[in-house]
Amino acid sequence: MLTRPDPTKVKPQAPHHGRNPRRERRLWHDPEVASAALGCATCPEKEICGGLRLNTPFMDCLQFCCGNSEGCDRVCRNHPDFADRYREIGGFNLHSVPRAPLLNAVGLPRLVPVIYHPTARSMPATAATVALPLYRMFDRRTGLPRFVSRVALGEAFGIGHQASVMLTGTDIDRPLERWWGLGEAGRRPIIRALAAAGVGMVTTPNYSLFIDRPRWDDLHAMKRIAIVHEEFLREGLPAALHVNGRTEADFAHWIAFLAARPEITHIAYEFTTGTGWSGRREQHSAWLAGLAQAVGRPLHIIVRGGTDVLPVIARAFSGITVLDTSVFMKTMMRQQAYPKGNAALGWRGAPTAPGAHVDHLLEANWQATDAWFGDLIASSRSVESAPMAG
Repeated sequence: MLTRPDPTKVKPQAPHHGRNPRRERRLWHDPEVASAALGCATCPEKEICGGLRLNTPFMDCLQFCCGNSEGCDRVCRNHPDFADRYREIGGFNLHSVPRAPLLNAVGLPRLVPVIYHPTARSMPATAATVALPLYRMFDRRTGLPRFVSRVALGEAFGIGHQASVMLTGTDIDRPLERWWGLGEAGRRPIIRALAAAGVGMVTTPNYSLFIDRPRWDDLHAMKRIAIVHEEFLREGLPAALHVNGRTEADFAHWIAFLAARPEITHIAYEFTTGTGWSGRREQHSAWLAGLAQAVGRPLHIIVRGGTDVLPVIARAFSGITVLDTSVFMKTMMRQQAYPKGNAALGWRGAPTAPGAHVDHLLEANWQATDAWFGDLIASSRSVESAPMAG
């Protein structure tokens, strides 16, 4: 029976003023650990969760319960609001998400720059496809769409009318929760407005799976990702499903979900937070490669971060697109890209005169970065197709 921990006996959660690599690695799910925690055996969600295998002594994921529901936003069986959080997503099983139509998605290049604003530029960005933040598309106070035409969208971000536009749903938790907080009735009009404004693709919000929260919180996040993905497709906007996962069981559920739904043609992933750490990005890239093989049809993946594992991912998927924030951000900081050999792309200072525009620097950085990523992806696929010696 699940009970509320005694708050006097629960170790308080330390404020997250900084990351603790040693502590976090102990809380990574490790498939090599012989068996799941003892308490997982009696958990009502054992079948869908699969259990946790950690390199530290623990009974079950309720060890991560804070023991104090006041101000707690975690989805946990010890929380008084657990039933409401369960009902709002229709249960943890992904297969209860309604089917969606199969849409013709726009073609995506290998590299897409993320553009945040038009500051310090006199000309539109020259990239054929650009990415914009999803959470800048609506007013956070009213929930109303900010842009109802392609012209307005272009003027707000400094992009030309000829550029294809996609949106990235990867962000910190507050904007992600703001999107969910709009409710289905609030999200659907925004999606329709985005499609009318010429947006051709969106990656779904990447609702987080935390290593120090009860597993119900993970299952709730995964189901929300699937729900909002279906909403995008139903309203006519092609979308990439962000397959966040923490364990091999999570990826097995995504595989079954994808295999049964041919309308899902694109997936998304990001390696910019915990999944970007050495040791973790390799595990997650292996899970992604296994997913691509198991689904049994071509999939296009949209990635943020994870340069080190891009060769593995590129070989596994029929198409790959990298969303790049460095080109724009480094340009704004007056830095210029240069190749440091095959291993890396370097950046050096490129000061400009006060008040000078950075259009030419942005163009040079875009060209250099695109060429470098092109060589990286091409070399990874040439390794795959090369004949084996023997």
